[in-house]
Amino acid sequence: MISLGVAVALALAPTLSHAAPPAADAAEAQGEDPSPEADPVMSEAKRLFDAGVARYTAADYEAAVDLWLEAYAMVPPAFENRLIKAELIYNVARAQQKWFEIDRDVKHLRQSREILDRYLGEIDELYGDQAPLEREKIQEQIDEVDEQIGEWEAEQARREAELAERMRPTFDEEADAREEKRNKAMIGAGAGLTALGVGGVGMLVTGIVFAGAAQDSSGGLPLEADIPAREAAITRGEAGNALMVIGSLAAGVFLAAGVPLLAVGGSAEKKRKQRRADAGLDQARVDAIAPLWVRGGAGLAIGGRF
Repeated sequence: MISLGVAVALALAPTLSHAAPPAADAAEAQGEDPSPEADPVMSEAKRLFDAGVARYTAADYEAAVDLWLEAYAMVPPAFENRLIKAELIYNVARAQQKWFEIDRDVKHLRQSREILDRYLGEIDELYGDQAPLEREKIQEQIDEVDEQIGEWEAEQARREAELAERMRPTFDEEADAREEKRNKAMIGAGAGLTALGVGGVGMLVTGIVFAGAAQDSSGGLPLEADIPAREAAITRGEAGNALMVIGSLAAGVFLAAGVPLLAVGGSAEKKRKQRRADAGLDQARVDAIAPLWVRGGAGLAIGGRF
């Protein structure tokens, strides 16, 4: 159960007083054996130790740790008590390991690891010639604690991964297909309307050019010029004005409708693709790699989906 319990129990046995009290002198004078007095501090420490052993046996490791730490605090920090204190704290480390097996709180293992590591640094002073054997035993226990901590961390990582997987929303392929169709329709309509708007801008510019040219040509004609030439210039000017009106209307209406559709559709499609990527459905894929020869050099042509 507790590897060093016997040693601690023996070490905590009531110490004998070297000085006999007056009553003992009288008893000795009468031929009676005087009874040695126990050190009350060490007696209380032994009582706490025994109580801790009882709680450890009952698997109440929290109480065992508290009792042994209380006993540890009571033992005077004298040179002759160094082994007692070291072995008490060793038992605390063992109880922390057993405590972890009940509540799976890794802090018990970390505390045990710290205690054992500190204890390992005191072995040479405590055990002298027997230090190598004791150090090997403690190092094995430290390795065992490290292995337990590693297993706990691996288990936590596995559980977190499982939880993240369960919390990931399921991807609705049908809804995604409908959204893709809607986005492409908006993008197509927006592109068409924008193209018409750009055409309207072209008509506006053409009308401005026609009207300006007609004005210049008619303004340069003398008053006595032929009526047909003047009428032709006026006709070109009217055509230019008509193009300006139609172009401005087309540009205003079609661009006002097409550009927002393009922006909304493009943004929605970008978000849709991001959701697919987050769900792990769309990954960058290289379908083919082929040499590419161009004038003055060469390269690679890469085809795929990104």
